[in-house]
This record gives sequence, C-alpha cells and structure tokens, in this order.
Amino acid sequence: MTSEEKTIFKYLRDLGVCLNCSLRYLCDKKVDFADVDVVVKQKQLSEAEIEDVPIKKVKGNPCLVCLGLLQETHIDDVLNHPDLGKVSGYDSKVFTIAISMPAAILLREHSMRLHLEDKFPMFFNEENQEIPINRAWKMFVSPKLAEKIQKEFQNSDICEFSINVSTGYDEETEELLVLKEMQPKIFEMRTLQHRKYSGELFSRKGVLSALSVTPSGIFKMHGQVPPDVPSKQLVCKEIECKHKPIYMAGRYCKYSRDLSQSPWVIDGVKAMETSVQEIMFEQFCKVFQIPEENMKFSSSGREDCDVRCLGKGRPFYVELSDPKRTEYTPEEYRQVEKGVEESKLIKISDLQKVQRAELTNIKDGEESKTKSYVALCVTKTTVTDELLEKINSHGGLEVSQKTPIRVLHRRPLATRTRRIESMQAFAIEGHSNCFELHVVTQAGTYVKEFVHGDFDRTTPNLRRIIGAPVDIAALDVTAINLDWPKPVNYDT
Repeated sequence: MTSEEKTIFKYLRDLGVCLNCSLRYLCDKKVDFADVDVVVKQKQLSEAEIEDVPIKKVKGNPCLVCLGLLQETHIDDVLNHPDLGKVSGYDSKVFTIAISMPAAILLREHSMRLHLEDKFPMFFNEENQEIPINRAWKMFVSPKLAEKIQKEFQNSDICEFSINVSTGYDEETEELLVLKEMQPKIFEMRTLQHRKYSGELFSRKGVLSALSVTPSGIFKMHGQVPPDVPSKQLVCKEIECKHKPIYMAGRYCKYSRDLSQSPWVIDGVKAMETSVQEIMFEQFCKVFQIPEENMKFSSSGREDCDVRCLGKGRPFYVELSDPKRTEYTPEEYRQVEKGVEESKLIKISDLQKVQRAELTNIKDGEESKTKSYVALCVTKTTVTDELLEKINSHGGLEVSQKTPIRVLHRRPLATRTRRIESMQAFAIEGHSNCFELHVVTQAGTYVKEFVHGDFDRTTPNLRRIIGAPVDIAALDVTAINLDWPKPVNYDT
C-alpha cells in the first residue's frame, strides 16, 4: 500500500467510515471483503495502525457511508432474522443473494465521493472508482450465510435460487429531503405523483436521477459534505426467498366431446364442470404438493371442447413458479399420469422436467408444424364416387380464412392464409349422406370452417369443392406433428 493510500485509509477511519467501506475507497478491485484481516496484512496495515485511528466519536454508531450494511451487526441481523427460516423449504443446493438498500446510501456515497475528490484530487479521478457497495456486500455476507443455511453460494445471474435481503433506515426520508432543496422542480412533480399514486417519493431511481443533474456546487451548498455520522443503523426488514420457475412437459389426449382445455367461465360462472387443465393440476397438487396458483398451463394449440385429441396427444408444458422442490422421481411422474388417467376424460404421457430453452419448440411449431384430423362430414346430397373423387383429386391447396364468426367475440377480425397439405374422403357403409374426411393441415387452420365455408369467409372450402352443403358432425385431432417432448417410459 502506498503512503497516500494509508493516508486516505486513516482519514476515512477517522471520519467514521467502517473498515470495509474504507477498503472500498482504496479502489482495489482485488480486495476480498470476505476476509478483511488478510487484506489488512496484504496492505501492510498493522493492527496498531488501525487501533490508533481516532474513531471514538463513532464508537457504537454505524458507518457514515453504508449505514452499517458492511458491519458485523448487519450480518448478525440477517443471520438471526426469522424470515431466513424460509430457506429450509427449498431443495436447491446453491443460492445467490441480492440486497435492497435504502436510497439514503446513494446520497451518502455521492457526498463522500465529492469530499474525497476535493481532499485527494490526484487519487480520486474518473479512472479510480470505489468498489460498488453491493459487490462488497455479497463478498462480506455470503460466506457466513452459506455456512448458516448449508448451501453453496454462486455469484451468478444464472443461479436459480435467490435470497433477497430488504433493508430499511428510519431517518431516510428526513435525510433525502435535502434533494428537494437541490432540485425543487423535479421533486415538486414527484410530490404530486406521490399523492396521486401513493408511490415512493424518494425511489432509488428518482434519487439517482436527481443526483445526476445536480452540480457539485449546488450539492455542497445544500448537502452535508462529508456526510455526518448517523445516530441509527439500517435494519434487515425482510428476507425473501425465490426460485426461478421450472417446467414440466408432456402430451395429453382428450377423450371427451364435452371438455374444454382450460376453465371456461362466463360472467363469473363455470360453463363446464372441469377442464383438461383442472384435471391435470389436481394431480400436480396432490403428488407434487404444488399450489394451484403457482402453476401456468400452455400447449401447442388447442382443440374445441367438442373435439377429441387422440393419437400421441397434444404437447403441453406447465410452468411452476417459485417451486420449493425442483427434483422429482420417475415414480412421482408416473403417479401423476395414473391419477389423471383415472378421470377417464384425459390421459397424459411423457411427463418430464424440461429446460426453459426447450419451450421454443412449442412457439416455433405454431407456424411450421402440421396437424392431422379425421372428420365425420354430413351432406344434404348422396355421397357418390364422383363426389369423393372431387375431394380426393385435390392435392395441397392454400385457403384464406377470416376469423370465424363463432370466435369473433374473443378474437380480432383478421384474414389468415393457411395450407391444406392433403385430404382424402371415404364413404361410410350404411350412411349415404355421410363421409369420413382425413385431412392434414398447417397449424392454425380452422378445419370446421374449411368444411362448411363459414358463409364463404373461408375460401376455397369443401362446400364449394363438392357443390353441396356440408358440415362436420364430429371431429378428432389424430396427430400433432411436433417431435417434442421426448418419449419417456417410467414403467421400465
């Protein structure tokens, strides 16, 4: 450590800056705040030097910059906070941490920086910046917190389990009122907004914005430079635990012609007793112990409530928000599948945990995948070989579809072009005015409207092709041609 650094360190300690903050202002990015004793030795600061620093005026008081955030009393506050018990409910073996600090710290840091730039102008320049307080806090707190909760700390944005510490400072509003003197116009507007919306008068964003446009001379005229020693320390108000969502995927088959995919509510009243989603969620709650409000259902398209979904089924995934458990056994997946199957209304298969990145398979497939259908069609004319040939002679064709009348109440009016990849019609023995239509379409095609025409809102349509009125009596989805998720078999 240079003599200037020692002078700065001693000066900061004399003012009432805590040991960790004093080290922050030496602007050494290699400082490890997890073990400042080692840093003190490396910097050749003897224990005698530190003890000789006249800090009696702040004895028992918090740091005048961090308000105690980087002092041992804060660690004790965090480790003994009752909210920390929530951590034991999560099975994650790793964690990351974040801190929500009082905005008053921003004001104090700004004040200290201005003071040090005046006191030591050669050292405190644009190239020499103090270590950010949140970075120092992570290094300071994480080792003891990891030991306390018996989890490994990961200083990474991709860590899925986070512990968020919120702090409060009783004298914050009183200290920040000085900003109104520095920037009266800004805070006159903020006061009006605060009264109207009951938002924060002094948010971190607002304080940073005000400081960024306040000249140093104005700040020094109205503010305390350097900041004075606070009479109170910040406190740990709340500790929030949060796990990023995990995702389970599978396929479902629907055997009922009287079952919606999601809860169908009209004017606050359920139109149907249950749904695919509700049957599924009931088993997730029972086996995985996941609250229903923490689940969100998504699928590769949807069928009408009177349409069955057969074959391998329709790909779906369920988002589980803030899961306590993240690992499940094959036996539990199979238990969910069996429980769903007992409903006799639907069946699910290939249930498994998937990564978030895989969910693009469903989104990407919305335009590229094809679907196969079998429709029981009814006409007002006799089904002849000639009529069937009119249908079977068509290869692929493009159709233009306006939003169907039956869904106009919930979807915007639009015209979309979709492709009929293939279609083939078969006579039904004993039913002279019926035929079976096998059709493969681009995802998003309204098959019912392609058959009956929807008052020619879909063109071309089957009604025009055969030259006679035709409608669908029953429709089945027989294949969703999307190779996701991967097949699994928990019985082997």
